[in-house]
Amino acid sequence: MLRIDRKLVFLDIEATSLDIWTARPWEIAMIERWPDGRERSTELMVSDVDTSDAEPEALEVGRFAQRHTPGGRARWYEEKIVALWVARRLSPEQGLGRPVVVGSNVAGYDLPVITAMLARHARYIGRIGAAPAWHHHPIDLVTWTQAREAAGPFSTVSLGAGSYDLSELAGVPRPAGAVAHTAMGDVLWARAWWDAVKGVIA
Repeated sequence: MLRIDRKLVFLDIEATSLDIWTARPWEIAMIERWPDGRERSTELMVSDVDTSDAEPEALEVGRFAQRHTPGGRARWYEEKIVALWVARRLSPEQGLGRPVVVGSNVAGYDLPVITAMLARHARYIGRIGAAPAWHHHPIDLVTWTQAREAAGPFSTVSLGAGSYDLSELAGVPRPAGAVAHTAMGDVLWARAWWDAVKGVIA
């Protein structure tokens, strides 16, 4: 059985582009889960997001025009303050080490975009004293589920299978239309997917 001896951070972002070199996050959600089962949720909106290199398709998928407006549960801050929040959530904790980030595409997309944001504000974050440093092996749920399904004697899972299909194979329905491609909606989906793949709620 997998021993959960670190904090997990379920993470998702909505950003202005699918290109990690130009993408700017405009919505970020996290659920932190400690080994004792405690959880804390954070929803953030970037008030001054730079859309100069935005891809219209990426903005449409996340419904930027409809949802990037004040209101709801998300906290609204300029990017440097959002970066500080994220840095604190993704910092090591005494006795637990570096947190492990979990999501449907954290290694290939979310964390590179987050890293670039933190780099833009590194001087400010450093002055405040935050030191983001997550574990260098994030958990990509697509990869975990492919491995889990491939272990079965009748498996026909494909390397090209989509995340929705894979989560459904694990018994977790895809997010409903109203919450799909919202940062917190996808974080809640990722948390349920992790619990299903792991088999035990940490």
